[in-house]
Amino acid sequence: MKRINPEKMNEAQLDRLGAQAEKVKYANTRPLTAAALRVLAKAANKGGRPRIGAGAQRINITVERTLLKTVDAYARKHGLTRAAVLAEGLRRLVAA
Repeated sequence: MKRINPEKMNEAQLDRLGAQAEKVKYANTRPLTAAALRVLAKAANKGGRPRIGAGAQRINITVERTLLKTVDAYARKHGLTRAAVLAEGLRRLVAA
């Protein structure tokens, strides 16, 4: 199927395209194919963060300010996020 770029169309071409679009009725359509449904499902997926393990859960914790500054400095130095540093620390703590 040829892609149409409306920005490159002149006034007459846009009018023809609009007239064609107005002719499309629900009764003139047919169900989507399996391939088209997969494409639609992929487009509808909002994406977001990739799931790791069983997924992530947001939590609220209270941390001493100086400890948090130390964690942030470590994260910056090693190119990590604060959450990644805390998660790794928790993994090591419960594995010990």
